[in-house]
Amino acid sequence: MKKFGSIICSAILLFALSGNVFAADSENPSDVEGIKAEALNGSVKVSWKAATDNTNIAGYQVHYGLNSIGEAFSEYDDFADVGDVLSYTVSDLENGKKYYFSVIAYDAAGNESVNWGIPESSATPSGDLDAPADKIAPQVKSAEALNIEEVKVVFSEEVVLPKDDPQNAFSVENDDDFELLEVSDVKMDEEDKDNTTVILSTDPQEESATYTLTVGIEIKDKAGNSIISGTSDTAMFTGSAEAKEIEDAQGPKITKVETVDSTHVGVSFNEAVVLNIDPSENFQITQSGDPSKTLAVLGVKLGGSSAGVEDAFAVITTAPQEKVKYTVKIVELKDEAGNDPDATASSAEFEGIEGEVTPPDVDDPTPPSDVANFIAKAIMEAEQYVIKLTWQLAADTQDVSAQLLYQSNDKGQKYDMKASLAPTDTQYDVEGLSKGEYWFKLTQKDSAGNESAGVVTKVILAETGPEMIGLVVFSLILGRIVTKKKRQ
Repeated sequence: MKKFGSIICSAILLFALSGNVFAADSENPSDVEGIKAEALNGSVKVSWKAATDNTNIAGYQVHYGLNSIGEAFSEYDDFADVGDVLSYTVSDLENGKKYYFSVIAYDAAGNESVNWGIPESSATPSGDLDAPADKIAPQVKSAEALNIEEVKVVFSEEVVLPKDDPQNAFSVENDDDFELLEVSDVKMDEEDKDNTTVILSTDPQEESATYTLTVGIEIKDKAGNSIISGTSDTAMFTGSAEAKEIEDAQGPKITKVETVDSTHVGVSFNEAVVLNIDPSENFQITQSGDPSKTLAVLGVKLGGSSAGVEDAFAVITTAPQEKVKYTVKIVELKDEAGNDPDATASSAEFEGIEGEVTPPDVDDPTPPSDVANFIAKAIMEAEQYVIKLTWQLAADTQDVSAQLLYQSNDKGQKYDMKASLAPTDTQYDVEGLSKGEYWFKLTQKDSAGNESAGVVTKVILAETGPEMIGLVVFSLILGRIVTKKKRQ
């Protein structure tokens, strides 16, 4: 008994040292009830009744998969953190397959419903089903200060802004002095293809101040349903002191082109550029006197410019040149901000050089073959995402000396080296990633230094819900694992 008491004391001490994670609230929300699933074409609409809590419900998680939790040792395949709403449409499902659904609630302290929601519901999407008429009003899911002058607002579904003065549909109030923070402009977030996110431009915010955002009935969804005043039309956020970044609206320009030798041309840019996965697609070279005659682009490598700017100088490997004038033109080449080339400086001339082609340093200029079935799958381990990357090796791997894994956090615009793997590896785990979209590229490199074009896969990580660090620490101390239970 004393030993157990000592363990409890240690646990309490750890809680105190970690910021009193659960000092304010340790009560679980009620179990979710009234779960219904409505089959649609390639999707299922799930709805439920509101759960209760001693403080406030912060949101819900919809768990789903092809197996029922009523079966022994079964668990759901996936989940979505949907925020504080009472319905959610799970998309990208396979028609003709039966899916099972359950919902749990969580509060701001990270406490979750003890049991899976009831009843577990199931539905089979079908291509013969049409989406029902949308009668559900949009709701505010969250608000977040991006910097001292911008606030991101996320809605439960696609919204449409008023044509005239959309900023008048949003009000922001300082909770401390009740002063209104002026909203000067509103625009849709161009990075959100689902059109559920808007960006507010505001007067400078007060650092660390708590603000309450209220959205007016002028905001509607695509079906014409208006925000309902007093029902999920508000969100709170903390003021930021971070300066707003100056937007780069200018595209890359060619500043200089010089012939290196009979098979290489150097192109300088005014800023760093981002190549396609196949960089030869970014450059076209034709004879200036006869544009129908092209010079093949065999490869491209980026380096630093004479001004010291990384990735602002491209060395193009070409087929053997003739002693004529050529025009090099950049095609779909973007800068790091995603801007297209400046049309006034997207091409330039250079003089070709005839001569003996410098032989390569190695006998084999051919890169190895790429792998097949490069797949990324996200799973949860200890309340953290782990990305499981798997692939199948090509048949001719005898020349491969290493496999190079790259990661992109900007949807393939720029890749950074993640790891160098053994030639025989067929899997790799990526850990420590937060919510967002991540692209991975895997290339093959041989002993001669030739590197393949690579294959690409991507994964989108949703919200994981409130942090559960305190619960994990407490679970480890007591030597027990708390798991979700099926209600008896």
